[in-house]
Amino acid sequence: MPLDMGLPMHGVEHVLSQVVEFAPNGVAVTGADNRIVLANAELERMFGYSRTELLESHIERLVPERLRSGHAKLRAGEWKDARGRAMGDGLASVGLRADGSEFPVEIGISVVQIPDGMMMIESFIDISVRKRLERMFENVVEAAPSGMIMVDRRGRIVLVNPQTELMFGYARTELIGNSLELLLPERFRDSHTEHRETFSEAPAIRQMGVGRDLTARRKDGSEFPVEIGLNPVPADGDALVLATITDITQRRTMQLELHQANANLEEFTYSASHDLKSPLRGIADLVEWIGEDLGGREPAEVSRNLLRIGDRIRRLDRVIDDLLTYARAGAATAETVAVDPRLLIDGVLELQPLPAGFQVEVQSEAQPFVAARTPLESVLRNLIGNAVKHHDLPSGKLIIRAKDVDRYCVFEIADDGPGIPVASQSRVFRMFQVLAPRRQGDSGIGLALSKRLVEAHGGRITLESTDGARGTLFCVWWPRFQWR
Repeated sequence: MPLDMGLPMHGVEHVLSQVVEFAPNGVAVTGADNRIVLANAELERMFGYSRTELLESHIERLVPERLRSGHAKLRAGEWKDARGRAMGDGLASVGLRADGSEFPVEIGISVVQIPDGMMMIESFIDISVRKRLERMFENVVEAAPSGMIMVDRRGRIVLVNPQTELMFGYARTELIGNSLELLLPERFRDSHTEHRETFSEAPAIRQMGVGRDLTARRKDGSEFPVEIGLNPVPADGDALVLATITDITQRRTMQLELHQANANLEEFTYSASHDLKSPLRGIADLVEWIGEDLGGREPAEVSRNLLRIGDRIRRLDRVIDDLLTYARAGAATAETVAVDPRLLIDGVLELQPLPAGFQVEVQSEAQPFVAARTPLESVLRNLIGNAVKHHDLPSGKLIIRAKDVDRYCVFEIADDGPGIPVASQSRVFRMFQVLAPRRQGDSGIGLALSKRLVEAHGGRITLESTDGARGTLFCVWWPRFQWR
């Protein structure tokens, strides 16, 4: 193309020289004999030659010997066509440094016309970093534990990783170039095409099929549940999408088994409650009638036995109620409200005041948060009640703290009671486990119920107690943020 700046010849040469010198890419200007007549500082740095070494040398010096013939043919074609083009996809996409090392380059060629004839400007861009990132991306995709598939705008598969082959039972050669719908059950293929086209119009990083069960199809025709994440990948001339596919068969099976187990437990608990309470009420009525029939004329020993029977009936009735409470505690409470930890502790102490002789110290630095108030209140009431109930002295002291730790509000209940032996700490959260002789009204389910309530809401409960030292510390880690 002609170069006309309205300047004298020496002015044109000066301007051209300045443009070349300060270009951010390596630039070499050659004549018809393919010898370099002008080179810039970036070309020196990139290839490791001094400018004097470059000037008047052949341009093919910058290309590995095995690629020189191909590079020369491409340049010869450019002399004929006299139009600019990029050579990044050609054979000459590798540069040769002065020390003999090679590196990937992207080469652009332009032919310009000056008063003295034609000149060719060849620019070099070092794409080592880009290639390294591409290799890293390929390695990440290849080593990913999930199936990864890249598709183009038409839904054609352009890349898969080994995990995809293993997951679907196809060889890579069977997938590349085929439609993504190959991996879907036939009944979903038409609707998926519409969803894919809608996504192409407004691509964004997101989960696929939110609120729907996604199913994939293996080569043998079997189907399995999956989760799919979509990630648009910018590309020259095409819009690519990288899909991450996770086989959730094991998770779904465990969820179904857990759901069934919970349903069976709930059904059993309610059935047992009804089947046990009915005859229990009948026995209580019989004992009451016997007492009325005797009219106080029974021997003292019979009277004591009737009282003991009544006491055991009431205790068994409480155990049945506790079992029902424990079964219900397995599900998280959906209703949440703003909770101020200090006000919550004060409310528990107001409804459940400590006996005379016991002191309590409350320390709260925790900020208000949104949580299920009722189960949290039940846990604190249980732990505070236990600290008093199992104290071995008529007086004692409790320290209750609340503080924020990461995403949790941590409630600490410390007492100066007899402590819990290390050997017994692994079983105190089990149902009906008591370390001391069982007291009136104590079913041994309080700590088990507290643990179940805490874990159902995404938290955890721990205890600390040392052999030979008095006192026990219970810590309740309750989430401050609700995770979906």
